[in-house]
Amino acid sequence: MILLEVSVFQHTRNRQQAMPGNFCQKNTAVIWIACLLFFSLIAPAHSQLRMNREKFSENIKSGCGLKFDRETVEKIENSSISASKIDGQNYISAEFTLKIREAKKELEARVDVYCSVQGDSPEISKSFVAPRDQIEQEDSGGRYYRHVAWQRNASGINWKGQVAHVDALHGDGAVLPVNFYLICLRVKGNSCIHIDVQPPRTATGKVQSALMKMIGRIEYFE
Repeated sequence: MILLEVSVFQHTRNRQQAMPGNFCQKNTAVIWIACLLFFSLIAPAHSQLRMNREKFSENIKSGCGLKFDRETVEKIENSSISASKIDGQNYISAEFTLKIREAKKELEARVDVYCSVQGDSPEISKSFVAPRDQIEQEDSGGRYYRHVAWQRNASGINWKGQVAHVDALHGDGAVLPVNFYLICLRVKGNSCIHIDVQPPRTATGKVQSALMKMIGRIEYFE
């Protein structure tokens, strides 16, 4: 069995916790998603709800305008949705475990979807942060930084965006291998999907292919 554990920037948790309280008060669209990640890691969500896969899928569609295909939904396990409010803006964090069978091997992935609630903020809805820019902005000035191996265009049903792949984490004179993907959709709410593969050297090509197929089948509803 190949095990993929997806976590949202766990390797940046300590650095983000050390940031000053005005981290999210900069008036720039470039770091609004970083603000969301910051609060999702260190501040309690206003609400968290676990639900079955069908209800979970409906809530992602109503909140973020995203719909996973039936094949993906049938493999969802341990799903939950957290709602947070930052500076008057409502955000949704949806997490689930996904079973993927690839070349007779069962993969287990943790998928995290983040977005601002549709219709909540026209200003944020008009902005777009490329995955590479988001990662570099988050790592700027910290002890650790992630190396972006590549960034490519990505697309699904009714949406286009970009995906960046991080292959290494640098810091304290050491380089650690990672296999992390950040997919950002150029849509209202700026939905992003975070996938961190563990162990990082496991079946990289096959895992990437399976994940990108799943991403390409996501449908966006405005």
